[in-house]
Amino acid sequence: MSPLTITLIILVLTIIAFMSGKVPFSLISTCIILALIQTGVLSPSEAFSGFTNTNVVMFCAMFVVGAAITKTTMLDRAQVLVTSYKNKPKILILMASIVASILAIVTSATATAAIMLPLLIGIANEIGTSRSKLLFPAIVAANIATGMTFLGQGASNMTWSDVMLKAGGTTPFNIWSFTLARIPILIICLIYVAVIAGRLLPDIDNELFDDNIKKKETGAKLSPMKEKAAIAIIAATILAMIFADVIGIKMYILACIGACLLVIFGVLNEKEALGSIHLPTVFLFAGVLPLSDAIKITGAGDVVAEKMIMLLGNTTNPYIIMAVFFLVPLILTQVMSNIATITIFVPLVSAASVKIGVDPRAAVMGVLIAGCASILTPMACPAQTIIMGPGGYKMKDYLKCGLPLVLIITVFSIVWLPFIFPFY
Repeated sequence: MSPLTITLIILVLTIIAFMSGKVPFSLISTCIILALIQTGVLSPSEAFSGFTNTNVVMFCAMFVVGAAITKTTMLDRAQVLVTSYKNKPKILILMASIVASILAIVTSATATAAIMLPLLIGIANEIGTSRSKLLFPAIVAANIATGMTFLGQGASNMTWSDVMLKAGGTTPFNIWSFTLARIPILIICLIYVAVIAGRLLPDIDNELFDDNIKKKETGAKLSPMKEKAAIAIIAATILAMIFADVIGIKMYILACIGACLLVIFGVLNEKEALGSIHLPTVFLFAGVLPLSDAIKITGAGDVVAEKMIMLLGNTTNPYIIMAVFFLVPLILTQVMSNIATITIFVPLVSAASVKIGVDPRAAVMGVLIAGCASILTPMACPAQTIIMGPGGYKMKDYLKCGLPLVLIITVFSIVWLPFIFPFY
């Protein structure tokens, strides 16, 4: 069999394993890695590269930062702010999602998940609300908000504009085109997660989770001096990560520096720091990443893209064109890195649009939005992988809660994008 066929078989088996809900995440990931090596699809160094991926390093460090948060009075203060919403779950979810959106706009969905995961879990534990009701909505909002401006991951937006122009486009995007196109979609997302998402997500008792992010009584109180040191280090770490591009230091390095400082200043001891890292999530992430790479390397994405262009035929209907250009990358990004999907499809839809004689801006923006709607599987993007274990989610939870929102975004985008970026 060809590497492409083998990769697709591994992908299907992985999806089945996730959907069964009976196979441990770490076992699935280990099997993915071994299968990719034994079949020759990836070399051992490529297959195990997930363990050294900078995103993995970053969220491991942020688990340590999160453990430090639980030892401070920060959660007590947060509890005071949110206690009034304890019996108002919609407002609680909305608040968490808005904060996540803002963080994602200035960083990325992955960084937001790493920053907010321990904080949301700590707050959920303190006020007695299931963390399963909070994590998915907040990170979905972060997904949708990522890249909306020229900040954070959005710094690459004008690169996509250049790619579009090199493919034959004549009208470039400006830096606010991405914000204008996506503000309505973020508003739709926030309304959905606040009003509907909570009803569709599982309500798992926080005491059932075994991930070392427990109520504060499990750890000793900090002295006043260590309390001040902890808060200063945590605040400085998060602020530095938000402004990483300005500082010129990568976010994973900043997160590691913060984690080390917390141990150096005695906020956490070595055992507490290492024990705070959620290993099942590390293994899950490390297995999904090489599978995503294999999909790209073997050409599975290119095959799908070519079929997409063939589907258009000779049609000139802008909504049919938009539907094809949006739906194909949307489907592919659910099993493949959203960044990889965007990288593959932006030049393809740009060239295809020029070839059939339409302005490529709507199609390119559609690919970017489809890439950010990567919320239907834990493999769709790093942020969704990070929350699967800590949130107690199964594959069906992603589909049950995420699919209605994705359908709404799809319909809206197909109508909205050709309106603000006319094809003709």
